[in-house]
Amino acid sequence: MASLVNAVDKGLSDEVSPYGLIPSEFNLLRTCAENGPCTATQLAEILPVDASRISRMVTRLVNLGLLRRQRLRSDRRVVLLHLTDKGSDLTSRVDERVKVHVSRLLEGVSEDEMGVFTLLTSKITANYGALRESR
Repeated sequence: MASLVNAVDKGLSDEVSPYGLIPSEFNLLRTCAENGPCTATQLAEILPVDASRISRMVTRLVNLGLLRRQRLRSDRRVVLLHLTDKGSDLTSRVDERVKVHVSRLLEGVSEDEMGVFTLLTSKITANYGALRESR
């Protein structure tokens, strides 16, 4: 399992680093692209990163011009995060590279094998979720 995680993580790092990003920053940008405007709290619930790390990443991505913050007029405590045009363009370009990398990783893996793998990872993920909830 550790070898698989390392292979995927290293590959992702290799794909995003030419753009000055680390994998967790790219995942944050991709999550914003997929879900639309979101809050740092929502990102912390989706991504496997603690809230303080999310806050530091958001600040860095805002400084790079990839994200922008917007306070809600109805509740000034709520800050929505939006991809900028630059952030959207970068996320799309990097996502294409990541998809190519993933397809290379999956070369020679049949649909049946992928189905079994998906089933197993779903069960392991569900078990992890149950363990977290029981704590």
